[in-house]
Amino acid sequence: MEQGKAAKLRQKITGDAEAEASKIVEEGTSEAKAILDAAQDEADKISSDFRVKAEAEAKEYVRRQVSLRELEARKAVLTEKGKVIDQVFDQVLDELRRRDRDGGYSLTRDLLLKAIEVGDEEIIVSPEDRGSISGSFLKDLNKELTTTGRRGEVTLSEETRNIRGGFVLRRGRTESNSTFETLLSMLRDDVETEVAGLLFGEDKGGA
Repeated sequence: MEQGKAAKLRQKITGDAEAEASKIVEEGTSEAKAILDAAQDEADKISSDFRVKAEAEAKEYVRRQVSLRELEARKAVLTEKGKVIDQVFDQVLDELRRRDRDGGYSLTRDLLLKAIEVGDEEIIVSPEDRGSISGSFLKDLNKELTTTGRRGEVTLSEETRNIRGGFVLRRGRTESNSTFETLLSMLRDDVETEVAGLLFGEDKGGA
């Protein structure tokens, strides 16, 4: 091959190679840009979605915190109202005890007449009441029991209980509770809503 033709052939091959290389570079650059653009779009979308999600979660967190604080506040109010109602019923219990003692244990007597079944039970009271209930009280109680067909052999137990008025009635292993605390607790279930209404100006069913 002549040197001239060989040189031209080399130039042509070199030119074709450079053109192909340039084309490859251009296509690679274009493809890389497309990939980068797509990646940027995806990053923007992720960032936007994250912001939306973060804002939603922040709002939900705030809502939950507000709800929690409101619930805690309501519980605190209910607790304080409960304490006031407890104090009222505690004062009622003290007044009940005072009236019963001042009246010669007339309320205790009425409760005993209703609670005694056979007439040979023993009465358990507080240490203070045991020292105050007289022999004549038991004598009159037993006498009245006999008029209704009961034995009239009720005794005052040597045992005492830490109770605030009223009594525990025992026969053998069986006991019945007629303490003022128990009776007032049963009454409280029925009247607490009404008491709350009087104290706090609430309708029935209100907190």
